Amino acid sequence: MGKQTVTALRDVSLSLPAGTLTALTGPSGSGKSTLLHLIAGLERVDSGTLDVLGSQLHSCTAAELSALRLREIGFVHQDFSLLADLTLIENVRLPLEATGTARKDAAAAAREAMGRVGLEGLEQRFPAEVSGGQQQRAAIARAIVGSRTLVLADEPTGSLDSKTGAEIMGVLAQLRDEGVTVVLSTHNPANLSHADQVAVLQDGTLLSFTTAEEGVA
Repeated sequence: MGKQTVTALRDVSLSLPAGTLTALTGPSGSGKSTLLHLIAGLERVDSGTLDVLGSQLHSCTAAELSALRLREIGFVHQDFSLLADLTLIENVRLPLEATGTARKDAAAAAREAMGRVGLEGLEQRFPAEVSGGQQQRAAIARAIVGSRTLVLADEPTGSLDSKTGAEIMGVLAQLRDEGVTVVLSTHNPANLSHADQVAVLQDGTLLSFTTAEEGVA
């Protein structure tokens, strides 16, 4: 930032076993979103190592990172990042079509994913025609469509009421039970009850890291 260097994360070391749900929590500006972006290969570490799904992201090329995200990683952005000119189902099926999946098969998988997050009947709506909460659910459906190995979610319940938020956490927990690795950031203490591990960040450092065996709430 100009002449000023801002270190978003420092001395963070943690392991996220396959098939677990890890919650990142802490105040705004603590580094939660940056950590998710690093795990997704959207940002690069300046030092240290980062191993994700068998790939050393710190040494991958941009093309290798893109291929890994496209085929194995689902990401839920805080701003949803839906394409305004596409319907909800077109947004959701887009990752599958980009990998060469036939449109008919991609559409069927997209409908299944939208059903899991309660968007039945809204397939042909455009993002501007639905509420913020429905846009958030569409973003989650896009992240979980198809066979994802890793799902990363940045405040996935932030725009939802408590009932819908609990339902979405149930979907993410079910994915974990199906063997998908889930990592999410959250300010909501209620979401921690679903987590196998909780990482508390503050000022870019890992304040604490608790596993289920150690008594996650």
